[in-house]
Amino acid sequence: MSSVRATRRVAAAALAVAALTSCSDTASGRLLVTSGFTDQIFVLHAGSGRVLDSLNLDRRPGERDEPHGIEVSRDGRYFYATLAHGEPSLWKYEVDGLRLVGRVTLPTNGASRVRLSPDGRVAAVPDYWLSGGGEVSRVVFVRTHDLEILATPEVCAAPHDATFSEDGRWIAVPCTLSDEVVLLDGSDFTERERYSVADLGEPGRTQARPLNAAWTSPSEFVVTLQGTGGLAMLDVAAGVTGFGFAADRPAQVTVSQTTGSLAMANRGEGTVTISHEGSPERKVSIGAAHPHGVTFGHDANIVYVSFEGDTESLGGVVAIDMATGEVLWRSEVGVFTLGVAYLPGAR
Repeated sequence: MSSVRATRRVAAAALAVAALTSCSDTASGRLLVTSGFTDQIFVLHAGSGRVLDSLNLDRRPGERDEPHGIEVSRDGRYFYATLAHGEPSLWKYEVDGLRLVGRVTLPTNGASRVRLSPDGRVAAVPDYWLSGGGEVSRVVFVRTHDLEILATPEVCAAPHDATFSEDGRWIAVPCTLSDEVVLLDGSDFTERERYSVADLGEPGRTQARPLNAAWTSPSEFVVTLQGTGGLAMLDVAAGVTGFGFAADRPAQVTVSQTTGSLAMANRGEGTVTISHEGSPERKVSIGAAHPHGVTFGHDANIVYVSFEGDTESLGGVVAIDMATGEVLWRSEVGVFTLGVAYLPGAR
């Protein structure tokens, strides 16, 4: 009889733990990460890195279509992902049930990041056409309600990012193969300014290779320079205002306009540069190959960093405490893991 009671107690305890875990999953939010070489989006528990689910984006069985960019709408109802190869496309999912509700094939040679306007009504997807030999390519603007293509302005050679300012007035487009950053008007997607970043950094560098952007105020933003190895600081009116945060091949950067916190994934050196609430910058080694994507959680206290992996290791995600620089957890998931986005507690 005592063994039966003990068994029942163990079973009850297991159910309680499961219930607590489920509540914790909801409270802590989730992460969405794109696995480029397995054509999947993985859903992770943001508090532990545990894999909760996965979605298949494999349009060409046997081929790598490479899910690349991913972003969540501010109201938490939808998320959007890009597929880079085969037929470059934008996919729209409902958060409730992780249900695919639409996709649109893009008139591009590739697709890198997806960025949403502050009101969530427009998605911007640049054509990262690296093999185009420097030919001018475009940014595609899509109405998110029905995935109707609104505009496809030709902008520059190999644009990789197209990020909206907080007020939606401007769109910053780093152009990897022309060493320029193009400023588009958020109201009609036309060009307003064009800035050169070719002369920044160490003398003798052949290309700056601007890659990704993040706004630090309604009129100021930073751009990662993979070739030059650091961050360009730009002002809408004044143009380039500075250079700093030296690192080997920085990829994505994110900035909290509320606290001033910054995090930048340094692909070439396996580190993440962090600066929290105005404190001096420092680098954190993540113990994994090729950091790529960065995103804050519900505030700027924790940053989540995707890493691609290499020929001898899987990709995955790490969580870093911004105040201490401590790596809170590391989860190996996917292969060539690129984009990462934070999804607030389950709806």
